[in-house]
Amino acid sequence: MAITSLKFFAFLAVIYLLYCLVPRQKRWFVLLGASLFFYVVCGSLRLFVVTLLQILVAYGAAIRTDKQQREGVSTKINTAGILTCLAVLFQIGALLYYKEMNFFVTNGNILLHLLGKESTLFLWQIVAPLGISYYTLSYIAYILDVYWGVVSPQRNFLKFCLFGIYFPIMISGPITRYQEIEQDLYAGNRADYQGFCFGLQRILWGLFKKLVIADRMAPIIQEIWSGDFYGWCVLIGVLGYAWQLYMDFSGCMDIVLGASELFGIRLPENFNTPLYATSLSEYWRRWHITLGAWVKDYVMYPILKTKGLQTRAKKWKKKFGKKMGKKMTTWIGLFFTWLVVGLWHGGAWTFVFGSGLFFFLMIIGGQILEPIGKWCIEKMHIPTQSFGWKLWQRIRTFVLFSASISFSWSASMKDGFRMWARCFKPTNLSSLLPLASRADWFLLVIGAVIVWLISYGKQKEDVRMYVAKKALPVRWILYLVLLFAVLICGVYGPGYDASSFIYGQF
Repeated sequence: MAITSLKFFAFLAVIYLLYCLVPRQKRWFVLLGASLFFYVVCGSLRLFVVTLLQILVAYGAAIRTDKQQREGVSTKINTAGILTCLAVLFQIGALLYYKEMNFFVTNGNILLHLLGKESTLFLWQIVAPLGISYYTLSYIAYILDVYWGVVSPQRNFLKFCLFGIYFPIMISGPITRYQEIEQDLYAGNRADYQGFCFGLQRILWGLFKKLVIADRMAPIIQEIWSGDFYGWCVLIGVLGYAWQLYMDFSGCMDIVLGASELFGIRLPENFNTPLYATSLSEYWRRWHITLGAWVKDYVMYPILKTKGLQTRAKKWKKKFGKKMGKKMTTWIGLFFTWLVVGLWHGGAWTFVFGSGLFFFLMIIGGQILEPIGKWCIEKMHIPTQSFGWKLWQRIRTFVLFSASISFSWSASMKDGFRMWARCFKPTNLSSLLPLASRADWFLLVIGAVIVWLISYGKQKEDVRMYVAKKALPVRWILYLVLLFAVLICGVYGPGYDASSFIYGQF
């Protein structure tokens, strides 16, 4: 049951109706039943056992940890800390087994070959539980937050199950933390007109980005990658894939957040107009926000706070100076942070490099070369607050981001570099025109302009509140225009799979 299908919206309508009819204190039961149904239909009843076991471990470990800390039993052994570590390791183990096992097997075979061994490890046929990449990180955050005293554990097991498998976030996130949705999830929020309209707006906007833009671009990008194209055509394909990914993933998030908003449950935002970022660091603060915040709080900061690294930092500050010593310490934390981001995206070196270590190298390189950059700016008298300079920074950032994620499309690192080598051969841009009809090219351009205008408006004020202030007829004319744009201009023909979101594979 894809979240772009009529079945999903019929399911959503039924759940919304039941949610409104049931007494407020019991409404979370409706959401729990809907989530269980959604998981079984979209996933597997057999694999639900794995998810349930992860829920049980997170639930039990949090309650036991909280009890031991409240009782304040003085022992030489930090039992609560050990229990927390075991629970987190279990969650990590489950994620690595279902998502990364064949990555380790493949690299194990390479290592055995280099050592001259003839034995071969066989690849495993593993089907991952629905949403494991997303909910596992939420469980880890919950376990650690309880241990750190950030949140109190949920003692009602069924309520915790609802947090663990809340149906809107099971396809592509966002990665939620318990304290972010605790109140809304169980409060039985009153269904109101504004919440309904805001949810509907968000869903329609997500469908527009997914069906009108992303799915229309998909066959064009596929043809460029697999076809005999060179030079500027390949570069346009690289930039086009980054744009398609943005429309696809942010469109999915809009549908998910809109569906949840119908029930008065506000999920954390995952995007904040990343195309306006002027550096790669800022881009990742605007792109997949919940993943970036998660690795910062649960990977980077804990690493930087370890005694071993703090001791090393003091030595480096004495040897290389306070500023450089601090940077070197931060770089170690950044390396492991980006390594985790790359591995999370997929079990292949193309993901480890393209979605992880590439950004680490670019960010570190930028910091090292920063003095040279400042010197050049001063000598050339460049006005850094000017529109032209900001535009250049945004274009540069988007090109670098596009270059990195292009490797995720490649079958191997070698294929990724070969693709980039094709950029330096001459070509004729007109060879791209036959890849789509004039109507498709026109709609892609118009769609890009509309998205840019909305993004520009978001820099000034909340676009949805701006629309809400308009007269009732104006608002509903806008809704109907968006609806008919999706129905008429959306891609539904043979060969297209509207149910397949790119980030769903992660």
